[in-house]
Amino acid sequence: MESSDQDPALLQEFLAECEELLENTDQDLVELEAVPEDAELLNRIFRAMHTIKGTSSFLGFEPIVRLSHRAEDVLSSLRRHEIQLTPKIMNALLAACDQLSRMLADIRRGGLKQYALEPLLAELEQAQSQPSAPVPLGELLVREGQIRPDDLAHILEKQAASPGVKLGELVVQEGLASAKDVERALQQQHKAAEASAAAQTMRIRVRKLDELVNLIGELVLERNRLLLLTQDAARNAHPDLGDCAARLGFIADELQAAALKTRMVPIDTVFSRFPRLVRDLARSLQKEVDLVLRGQETEIDRTMVELIRDPLLHLVRNSLDHGLELPADRERAGKPRQGSLRLEARQEGEHILISISDDGAGIDPARVLRKAIEKGLVTSQHAANLSQREILDFIFLPGFSTAASLTNLSGRGVGLDVVRSNLKKINGSVELHSTPGKGTTTLLNLPLTLAILPVLLVKVTDETYALPLRSIVETARFLPSQVHSVEAREVICLRDETLPLVRLQSLFSSPGNGTPARERKIVVMAAGGRRIALLVDRLVGQESTVVKPLAAYLHHSPGIAGATVGGDGHVRLVLDPAGLLISSPSLPPAGAVQ
Repeated sequence: MESSDQDPALLQEFLAECEELLENTDQDLVELEAVPEDAELLNRIFRAMHTIKGTSSFLGFEPIVRLSHRAEDVLSSLRRHEIQLTPKIMNALLAACDQLSRMLADIRRGGLKQYALEPLLAELEQAQSQPSAPVPLGELLVREGQIRPDDLAHILEKQAASPGVKLGELVVQEGLASAKDVERALQQQHKAAEASAAAQTMRIRVRKLDELVNLIGELVLERNRLLLLTQDAARNAHPDLGDCAARLGFIADELQAAALKTRMVPIDTVFSRFPRLVRDLARSLQKEVDLVLRGQETEIDRTMVELIRDPLLHLVRNSLDHGLELPADRERAGKPRQGSLRLEARQEGEHILISISDDGAGIDPARVLRKAIEKGLVTSQHAANLSQREILDFIFLPGFSTAASLTNLSGRGVGLDVVRSNLKKINGSVELHSTPGKGTTTLLNLPLTLAILPVLLVKVTDETYALPLRSIVETARFLPSQVHSVEAREVICLRDETLPLVRLQSLFSSPGNGTPARERKIVVMAAGGRRIALLVDRLVGQESTVVKPLAAYLHHSPGIAGATVGGDGHVRLVLDPAGLLISSPSLPPAGAVQ
């Protein structure tokens, strides 16, 4: 039956459910390979495949039914201990999941195609017919009716004092119920738990959530406008007008926070893809890798999931291909044969921090610097003054690579610019730390949400600009005596720290005579591990606002992240500190340090 013949709502429900089941099953299978004795994990995989088979049969998707049925048979044999889990069986089950995912994707694009399933079906059948595994003695005796459950309990008396003994075993040992009764009770308990969890959740179309967040964004803009009008009219208006406006602002903030929570999803939706990826890549590279995931429950805005997936994928591939050594090389270096790759996420205030760490060979700054000089990215004279962080920053430039040879994973001249460019889209940043011989850590800094942005409003001549509050380190009074020129750069000295100085009036050619120097302010902002100082006329105040994307022909405007509407109805530019650092006329152009 073609997907076009189905009820659209029913079809969408089917696809959403099956795609979610397959995504979880993919992760569960990789976990099962590490703990094949986990019966509950195996049962969960079996139930998922059974559900996919049943719903596909109801809708008439015969190819999906055939493949999921054969995979279900293999899982059933594993549950009954008729076969043992081997790498060959696991590869066949993972291949089945991949094929099922491709068929679901085809349904989304219009309908199923013709598939050559016979080789995969034969592989699953062969896996199921492997020699049987030995059945545990106690289970065999009970199943064959040779002893009663209380006889089994007598045999297992010596295990009664063992730490960690399960309740079901104790019940059987005491002769209170048979093993079947205990198993039946556990199944009923599990079904009740599943039903309870299902009753507490519901599926909502993403489009509806986006509409809600957009409307709340408009409410926040009008709230800002009302507060501004209230301040102007406070002296002549009703005395309760100010209190009413403040209460409206509070309600808008609460409503905004509640709506944004509905769009938050666990970062596990991204992390769950990596156990399978690391397993496959490690085998293809003949490397031994222990993947450690931490902070999977950390929540991020749903709109960021797709934007961070590619950067994380690229960083993990680089760690596997370039970072972690072959087992023999690690042994010669005095390391364990098995390398360690760690992905960790955590929330710190209004930021989400994601770190990707490995204990591999690390990055040699001298090698990076030689490559940068060869490419003409820095002169030999200036290279001596660069810090290690500035040297490692070359890796993020387009086309930069230190790979000695090309591989199918990386080293194709793409470099890590895809990481930095994707993070820039969400006002994020990336830092790289590496120690030769010990490993590399990459730290991604992401905003908690993209919908609402807290900003600091600054005035430059007659224009008002918005600076992301999360990037601001401090503000200070401007003293002309602190300004110096270093290698054609204008810098300012603040508390024994020398920072690049960016004059917004010159950068944006703002009209007007400006403000006397003694009244001007400095705003220090962090940008990708570096700091810059912005010279502004005065500080206006803080507010939460909604950032709107620029029109297509303005997408590549350096130093501008978007626009917003102020309480006075005027459009304000939201500035990007990383872009300002690159686009400032007092600095050398990007990729050409002089």
